[in-house]
Order: sequence, then C-alpha cells, then structure tokens
Amino acid sequence: MSSPTSTPTLSGPPTVDQPAAEPPALCSGAARSEVARHLQAVLDLSDPYPVVNAARELAAGALERALADVIAGRLLHEPTGRRIPLQELPARTIAALTRTHHLDADQSDTLGFALRCAFAWPGVVGTPDAPYALKSVLPAGFAPIATVEQIAASQATAGPDGLNTTYMISQMKGGMSADFGIGCPLMCAYCYRREGDTVDGYLGSWEPTGFLEPEDVVARLLSHPWFTPHHTPIGLHMSTSEAFLPKLWPRTWRALQLLDELGLTNRVSCITKYTLSDEQIDCLESLVHVDLDINVCYAAMPESIEPPNRGRRLRFLRRILHSDKINVLAYYRPIAEGLNTTDAHLRHVWQTFKDADARTVVLGGLKFADDHVHSFMSYGLPLPAGSFTPGKKLLTAGTEARIMAAFDEVYADVAPNWRPAVLKRSSCGRAVERGSHIPDYNGHYDQPTTNCRLRCPAAQHEVCAAAQPPDEETVRHLLARIGKPDARVDITGTTVVVHAELSQFERTFLRQNLLFPVHTARQAAELVAARITR
Repeated sequence: MSSPTSTPTLSGPPTVDQPAAEPPALCSGAARSEVARHLQAVLDLSDPYPVVNAARELAAGALERALADVIAGRLLHEPTGRRIPLQELPARTIAALTRTHHLDADQSDTLGFALRCAFAWPGVVGTPDAPYALKSVLPAGFAPIATVEQIAASQATAGPDGLNTTYMISQMKGGMSADFGIGCPLMCAYCYRREGDTVDGYLGSWEPTGFLEPEDVVARLLSHPWFTPHHTPIGLHMSTSEAFLPKLWPRTWRALQLLDELGLTNRVSCITKYTLSDEQIDCLESLVHVDLDINVCYAAMPESIEPPNRGRRLRFLRRILHSDKINVLAYYRPIAEGLNTTDAHLRHVWQTFKDADARTVVLGGLKFADDHVHSFMSYGLPLPAGSFTPGKKLLTAGTEARIMAAFDEVYADVAPNWRPAVLKRSSCGRAVERGSHIPDYNGHYDQPTTNCRLRCPAAQHEVCAAAQPPDEETVRHLLARIGKPDARVDITGTTVVVHAELSQFERTFLRQNLLFPVHTARQAAELVAARITR
C-alpha cells in the first residue's frame, strides 16, 4: 500500500446520540451499549466524576454505595492528580470496593463497566461495553487514514523486527511504535538503523528524515485496527530514532499532548541515550492521562562505540528519578561481551545506579549480525565476543551471573527490600516500576525459570501468578481484528491456545491486550514437551 497522505481530524470522546428520556437501569447484557451512550453523554475529560454519578443514579444497594465511594474518594485519580490508567483500575480501585461492599461477580463486573464509561474511546476500536471490538459506528468527526484492511495489509509487510516503513505505526514486541521519521545522529556503532542501510525499504541516514507531523502520527495510531485505547503499549521511536533529540523533541512533545488531550491512559515508552532540560521534564510532568515511562540507557559502553555524553546522561537520570509523576527505568543495555563486561565495568554501572537511587533496572544484551561486523571494522573497533543469533540479544548465563554478583557486592550495605528490582524484560520492568498492578503484558511468566529469576519483586510474582484467563468473547473480538475470527481456541488456566498460524507480532498483539500468555497449538505442545523432559 502506498503511504497515506491525508490527515483526519482528531476527535476526543465519541459524539453520542441524545440519551433516552428513561435510561435503562445499570445492567449487563445487550442493554449495555444504550447505558454507555447515556453515561458518556456527560463525559468531561477534565472531570470524570459526573459520569460516575450518573451511573450511581442508575444503581442501587451495594453497587450504588461503591460508586458513591469512587466519587467521594476521587478513586479515578492518583494523589498527584494524574488519572489512574484504565488497565490498573481492577487492582487499584475495583478489587478494594468489591471487598468493602461485598459485591458479587455480576456487581463487580458492572462496577468495572460503569468506570470504563468515565474514559474516552477515540479511534476505530473500543467502547465501554466492548473495549476490544472494532467499532460499528465511528466517533463523529473521525475519518480513518485508511481502511482496516489496508492498514492490516501494510502491517503484514513489516520487516523482521516489525518496523512498518509503509505506515510508520508498527506492532513490535515492546508495543506499537509510533514513528515520525527515521535516522539518528548519535552514531552508536552497534545501531541496527545505520547510514546506508536499505533493508526492508529503510534508507539509513545519520540525520532524521521523512518527518510526519504529530497529528498525522496520532491519527494513524487511532486508525490502526491493532491499537486498543487504554490497553496497547505505545513506544515513540522505538526502533527508528531518538525521541528526545532537539530536532524531534517538538514532535515528541506535541504527540504526547495530543494523546493526553484525547484522554488516553495507554502506557507510552521513550527509550533514550539523550537528555532533557528541567523545563522539558516539567512538560512531561504536566501530562494527566498518558502513562509515561522514560527508559534511560547506561551500560558504561566505551564512547568510541556509544558516543552520547555519559556525564550529561547520568545527571539526567538522577534528575528524572526524583519525579513523582514519571515512571523511570534504568536501562542497563546494551551489555556486550568483552566490551563493557569487565568486573570494573560491572561494579561501576551498579554504583552509578545506586548513587542515582534507581528503583527498577532492566538488563539487556546486544543484537549483533554480520553487517555489524563490517560497521565495527570500518570504525577500527574491537568486536564483541560470543556467538550471535540474528535478531536476538546475546547475554550469556556466565555474564549474567557476574552482573548479579557485582550487584550483591555494591548493594551489600542496603537492606534487600530497599534494593532495586532487576528484570530481564522491558515489559516486566515497566509493570514493576508502575507498582505491580498488572501482570507482565508480554506474558513472560509462562517461562519463569528463564524470565523471572533475577530480582523480580514478590508483589509482581503474585500478580503474574494470579493472572486470570480471558473470556472467549474478548478473544474473539481480538482475533477478528487480525483477520482470524473463526480460529479455534482453547482457553486454559495458563494460556490461550490458538489453532491457527500466528506471526510473532499477531501473538504479541494478543498477549498485550489479554495480559495473558498466548501460544499456537505447536508452541503449546513444545512448551509442554520441554517441561516434561526438563
């Protein structure tokens, strides 16, 4: 598909018909769509509590009292004034109200539905009564960039890492990457978006090129059938550039503003080796809805390989870790065998994170392939050690053990409960940094011996262990969005098994919406076989 050029008008809360003179009582079943229209008629993104009060007027007994508590305690907001993300409401609000008011399963479900009505649902997907389904009627004033079929077809042409250079919204493992242009002047030698690279339609440049306007990027996101309001993790320039470059910061900031003005509480991630000023951090702290995390990379890589200034980056890390409105992860990446893995390197990085009061640390190895060899040699740089698999990060068990031994040495004078969490996966780190209110959104807990063995907090282990399987209607809505509405599924207590071929990105899409492991029939069989033979 050729790259679309039109930019639709962004819309806020859906425009709805006038509510019926006698609205139905708050209930489950087919009448919910009518109830949702009635409640959302009073939606004001700056004040969601009139919606909750309208729901309270339709309720009775324990449910009415629970809704009254939401209003009295402002339970849709954090103490800082930020909105609690919709995905976290079950753990942070609904569970406690269910216990306090002895709600039964139907009442608790209805409470969740009523609170979903206090959120906006822009774009082609989701309503309070069917949050995972494609809309049958689009919000007034919203015209998608392209048809659902055209956008899905463009996703099918994405490269091995998921980068969709046709549409510039890409489903990747970390979430949906929203990209404004491609290229980065930082010139890290190991970068896999390098000068002259023409793989999968990408023409590499050390300077960002091919800019899209923020309004266009957000419109493309809202038009994408794989994007679910309040659920899909978003990454800004996850695989194309650096979101905080001076040349890109105005677009990054405007896109965050647009998402915030739409009332979206999706997780949004920015991975950076750059820095921001205090004034720019103040901008980020002003966001009310968007659930932002900043991932600051530092691994003591030699500056001949990773040029961005260390001192400025570490001052930025220390400064932003003091924010009570931004989730911050120390990204101990990339770790490259033989380049930054001496005992001195390891102790230095941990001491740096300790001095900065890092709360959550994510480890990660280096992606390296044959074309990187030519890049390193052209710069006259030493090659990392190890046997690399294309597309996979390398971090050997031996090096990982040495890293954790250095951690124990540096933090020996800190009580275990006050030491930072250390995770292998970004999605795990982001769940932990946000307070362990949701399971790992990539479902890595289905292989705990591989993914959960470092320093994952007990609270996160408990949340992942308690993850509940989804209902079949939700799974069906999601399968319809990837063109597999009739695929047979088996939903068990540990996984959703889809009896159809799934690309790695379709599987990621399902996992990130369900917050639950997903496997094809073949993958499930291999997983069982591995456990039997272990």
